[in-house]
Amino acid sequence: MNRWIFDAAAARFPLREGDPGEFAVIRGRGMTFRVRVFDAPGAGGLCLMEMRAFGGLMKMETAVFSPTGRDGPLFSTDLIEAAGKDTLLLELYDTTASHPDFAPLGECKARHAALPAHDPGEHWYDSMRLGVSDFKKGKGLLPAFEAYAQDYAREYFSLLADCPLCDEAEKKKRNAAYTDGMLQHGGPAVSQFVRMIGEEKTAAFLRRCMFRAE
Repeated sequence: MNRWIFDAAAARFPLREGDPGEFAVIRGRGMTFRVRVFDAPGAGGLCLMEMRAFGGLMKMETAVFSPTGRDGPLFSTDLIEAAGKDTLLLELYDTTASHPDFAPLGECKARHAALPAHDPGEHWYDSMRLGVSDFKKGKGLLPAFEAYAQDYAREYFSLLADCPLCDEAEKKKRNAAYTDGMLQHGGPAVSQFVRMIGEEKTAAFLRRCMFRAE
């Protein structure tokens, strides 16, 4: 999946690979995360992660695009293989000042409506999550989920390219508000990182690599 996300971003914005430093490989509690980061000058930053756990019994690919130069919503997607089932999470979070119209992503969502839905439960950040977000889960659906992620990413980056330019310092403050909420209230992935590497390093990882909050 991450290859499709990278290609969709690169089709709209030039990407320059950065150095995640000590967070290039994160290990703990039977899991290994491999992290790559890219800068899209004038647009934002892309973080790609691959996770393997318990001898390959669980696999996950994560991609997060955090806009900093354009006033678009934060895009986060996960594709998880575990316990014989596949799960796809496609999430947009409103970290914007201008609230641009991402409703066209609803058409993409409708194109894949036949895929089995997944209830992600309730979380503190639900009020920030846009309604065009989508969640799917089923067995033997990895190719279909990858195709959906590719379609969704192409639409997202196309819409982001039309978003207004914004002040990077102000935009990073909005990203930081979301990041601080994650650190304060937790979330499935954030809580796992805290158990693996502690609160201080988790905060640094989220702010520098995932959500471009500094």
